[in-house]
Amino acid sequence: MNTPATNVAPPREGLKWVKVRRFLTLPFSPKSLRTYRAVQRFEDVSIDRLVADGIQGVLLDADGTLGPHHTREFSESVRNHVAQMIAAGLRVAIYTNAMEDRFEAFEGVGIVTDVPPKPDPRGFEIAMKRYLQLDDPAKVCMIGDNYITDGGAIDAGMRFIHVQPVPGPENFFHRATRALACRIARWYFPQ
Repeated sequence: MNTPATNVAPPREGLKWVKVRRFLTLPFSPKSLRTYRAVQRFEDVSIDRLVADGIQGVLLDADGTLGPHHTREFSESVRNHVAQMIAAGLRVAIYTNAMEDRFEAFEGVGIVTDVPPKPDPRGFEIAMKRYLQLDDPAKVCMIGDNYITDGGAIDAGMRFIHVQPVPGPENFFHRATRALACRIARWYFPQ
């Protein structure tokens, strides 16, 4: 169910006001940092636990979560874990702020397009309704490596699983702000 973009939307990657605002308010908004789970790698996310906790839909970040930044090749273990999520009855879509044309390896997975950039709560709401066909954010989980962008799901009423970032080529500013946001989250909620 890879959904091609029908018209060209403004790019979601890069420095956007919604990202800057979330970054600047994180130290003063501990509730915006509360994670549902934290894991080392995407494949460590327990599908049985998601189902047992009433999760019906999963939004997946791509860069730093499923593989290195801007990769077009994903490991067999990542592809298998996504397939197992679908086999368990979870609705799954990839929601990235980066290039959307590189996910052919994920058969049956929607690719979120034409939405506001993460962390805008409107983007999460549209992704939930249009790509997962769900209306209750409490039944949706976002899995990602970045409290600034992916953690915006918390503000949309969704659960957030933080994954340790997959190393790869990314700019210094992105890596530094992501690491600082993670330290702030760990300060409020040591794990």
